Amino acid sequence: MNVVTRIKSALICVHTPLRVVCVSRNYLLAALAASASASIFERKIMKILITGGGCREYIDSVRVVTNSSSGRTSAAISDILAEKNSVTLVTAKSAIKAGDSSVKIVTFETGEELFLAIKNELTQNRYDAVLHAAAVSDFVPETITVAGKTVKAGKNAKKLPSGGEMTVTFRASPKIADRLCEWAAAGGNEKAKIVCFKLLSDANESEKASAIEKLFSHSGADFVVFNDLSEITSEKHPFEIFNKNGDCVCKGGTNKELGEKLEKILNQTLINADAHR
Repeated sequence: MNVVTRIKSALICVHTPLRVVCVSRNYLLAALAASASASIFERKIMKILITGGGCREYIDSVRVVTNSSSGRTSAAISDILAEKNSVTLVTAKSAIKAGDSSVKIVTFETGEELFLAIKNELTQNRYDAVLHAAAVSDFVPETITVAGKTVKAGKNAKKLPSGGEMTVTFRASPKIADRLCEWAAAGGNEKAKIVCFKLLSDANESEKASAIEKLFSHSGADFVVFNDLSEITSEKHPFEIFNKNGDCVCKGGTNKELGEKLEKILNQTLINADAHR
């Protein structure tokens, strides 16, 4: 073991099993300070998968059911996290894209395409974290009935004539959030951190708490980001981040803040996990 002596003198002698080395006191103190600083600000370069944008589900070859997601949040988060990490963004073809050229972009249109894109990325690559912000369709057109005739709905269905009444039957979509842990483990990281997003509109505290608890229970997520549509404007994007205990660990008012908070939380969580291995 090395022994440092004469710390208060101009020269410091470091005794090793083989020799005594004398170095400048200022040099060693500066080195020790740099080491302490590095320890305090230790960070991990993460490989992160982010999803965003909304799905388009086809009724027939021209008619679709979709949502209002623009992909703005996922694009902003991707740009922020890409400054210090390796980021893949799986986003809708029509969504706003990340501006950072280092971000790998994978696009989708339908919920099925999103399902397969995420599964492929997670099972074929080792990701440290997944931020699932895409607006996945809860229901998908199954059949269409017009003038007593029922046909299978979908992109390959012939365009139906206009006029008269149309009945569309929907089926529930698979919950992608519930498969993220499984797919990440298949890709080599069963300890990958999962962050799911929950959007409600004009929700009271009871409704918010219930929705967050339900999402945690079936997804196995490590964190949930909550937004309320009624609070979002062109300039503000209020959010709260919750942990598994249902505690709000932080909050903010913009997508930039959200990206910065997520980077900090994920980094510290992964560093702590590595330290306990």
